[in-house]
Amino acid sequence: MYQMGNVINQQTAAFSPQVLTVLEQKLATAQEKIALCLNGMGALILQKTRDYLHRNDNSLRFRQQVGHTPHFELRFLDEALGKFSPALLTMVLGHKLKHLTQLFVSFYVLEKQVAERLFSVASAVVFGLLGQYLRQRSLQSPSLKGWLEWQLPRIAAAQPTAVLNQLPALIPADPAVSRTGSLPPPKGRIWPWLTLVLLLLVSLLFSLRGFSVLQPMQASGQSDVTYRRLADGKQLLLSQRSVENLLITYIESNAPTSEKRWFTLDRLRFDISRTELTPASQEQLRNIVDILRAYPNVEIQLGGYTDKSANEQMDLRLSQDRADTVRMALVKMGIGASRISAEGYGSAYPLVPNDSEANRAKNRRIDLRVIEK
Repeated sequence: MYQMGNVINQQTAAFSPQVLTVLEQKLATAQEKIALCLNGMGALILQKTRDYLHRNDNSLRFRQQVGHTPHFELRFLDEALGKFSPALLTMVLGHKLKHLTQLFVSFYVLEKQVAERLFSVASAVVFGLLGQYLRQRSLQSPSLKGWLEWQLPRIAAAQPTAVLNQLPALIPADPAVSRTGSLPPPKGRIWPWLTLVLLLLVSLLFSLRGFSVLQPMQASGQSDVTYRRLADGKQLLLSQRSVENLLITYIESNAPTSEKRWFTLDRLRFDISRTELTPASQEQLRNIVDILRAYPNVEIQLGGYTDKSANEQMDLRLSQDRADTVRMALVKMGIGASRISAEGYGSAYPLVPNDSEANRAKNRRIDLRVIEK
């Protein structure tokens, strides 16, 4: 499994003595100051890239652009110096780029143009390293987001704390913020009542739509299982309430893709602390393959989850491995690797409380989101 080592060490190595010497000559600034700026800026860009991927599940365009970014070499230095705020840097830092540049200007007593050009060089190095990872990773390697999560302690340690302390608002956001952008539920006695009201509303909604939350949907005492025809003419025998049927309906609809629209693959199962799919998972896995074959323009993201039976880092790693397991299984069954991305979310977003083995089994799961259709 390809897994490039310490990204901070790789970044520091890219700012070689030869690069620093040329920059000293071109920018009329001391090498020591340049090295401090470049390493601090690089760590910031890595942190903000991780945050960007955490907030934006549909990051296919970003990953495609990074994947085409060449590994930085001295011969690219003039080009990097000539374009401040390239597309990827703007995508990751947005409006914060000007504020961050000014922080380095003030703290290190630099000319604004020097700080801008150093940010361009730092971004060329960082995105070159990320591009190298994407190009060389194997199917078993973590996704870019998962790899940066694994590197997060090193990245955080390299942050230019003295610079950032001048503007506390730029400290990275609370990681407890969910992938949909909402804050965690408030702690207090009101939440059980809110949960009860929500459950009652959901139950009412389901009953109004013609079926019960608690009972399988049936019409006149007959099963709801029927054949569903796909775009390529193949027919799948499915329950009308099945995830596969709902997924097909969504793909065929005019509804836009949404980062909030996830489908829980409820028959893909994992044993405790294992990454292998149970034998009972094969039927749903084959159905997903048939759906993806019938709709060749569809691209998906897989989200892996664990129950909360280990520490957070172990949960995150295990969930990434589970998502990668399903991704590899789909690829081996003939689906193009470029159509599937995989992310691990650890024990976040549990479907049910982890208070019984049956519930924990439900939380050891894979969710699916359509990112292109």
